Amino acid sequence: MKKINILLFLAALVAFSACKDDDDNTPTGNGTLNVELEHSFGADAFELNSANFYTTAAGEQVKFNTLKYYISNVVLTKSDGTIWVQPESYYLVDASNAASTMLNIADVPSADYTAITFTLGVDSLRNVSGAQTGALSVANGMFWTWNSGYIFFKAEGESPQSVDNNFIYHIGGFSGANKAQRTVTLDFAGAKAEVRKDAAPQVHLSVDVANFFNGTTNLVIANNSNMMMPGAGAAAIADRYQNMFEFEHVHN
Repeated sequence: MKKINILLFLAALVAFSACKDDDDNTPTGNGTLNVELEHSFGADAFELNSANFYTTAAGEQVKFNTLKYYISNVVLTKSDGTIWVQPESYYLVDASNAASTMLNIADVPSADYTAITFTLGVDSLRNVSGAQTGALSVANGMFWTWNSGYIFFKAEGESPQSVDNNFIYHIGGFSGANKAQRTVTLDFAGAKAEVRKDAAPQVHLSVDVANFFNGTTNLVIANNSNMMMPGAGAAAIADRYQNMFEFEHVHN
C-alpha cells in the first residue's frame, strides 16, 4: 500500500510539473508589431516624381507626385483564432515620408499572430468629429469639410492622356451607398508573427499602386482625370485600391 501511495504521489508531482512548465512557457507582457509597406507599380519599384512613366492596364502613362492614404482600425488574429483590436489606430501613409511606411503597432499582447485586418480610410465617427490631432489633423491636407469628411486616398501626378497633362484623385465618402472605406484582411500564409515583450517581429506587405487603376473595370484617365468628391466614381476606385495589398513574409 505504501508503495502504491508513493507511486501515486510521484505521478501527481510529474503532472503538476508539466502543467507548471506549460504555464511558464506562456508569453506574458506586451510588445510591438512592425508592419512594413513596400510600394511598387506592377513589376517596377514605385517612386514619386520618377524619371519615367508607368503604364496602366488601359495603356496610359502616369507618374506620381503625391500618394497618401489612411490605414485605420487595425485588428490582429492570434494563432488560437482570437483577436486583438488596437485602440485608436489611425495611420497616414505618405509615399514622400519613408518613416510613414513602417507602422509601429505598440502595446500588442504577447502571442503568435497569423493575420492582420485593417480599414482603408477613416470610420464614420471620426469623419464627423471636427478638428483632430496626429494622423487625423487637418494640417495633413487630407480633410475636406465637416460634411464630406476625410480624404481616404489621395493620388496626384502627370499623364499625357489627360486634357491638362495632370490627374488628381481625392477619394473619400464615409456614408451611404457610395462610402469609400474598404476592409482588407491578409492571412500570413502559415507564418506567425511572434510578438513578445523583448521581441518585435516585422510583417512585410507589398502595395501594388497599379491596382489603383487596374481592375475588372480599369480607370481610364482620358475619360476622367479629376475626381475630388464622394460618389459612385470614388466608390469604384475604392473597389480597386483595396486590392493593392498583399502579404509577403514575416521576420521574427
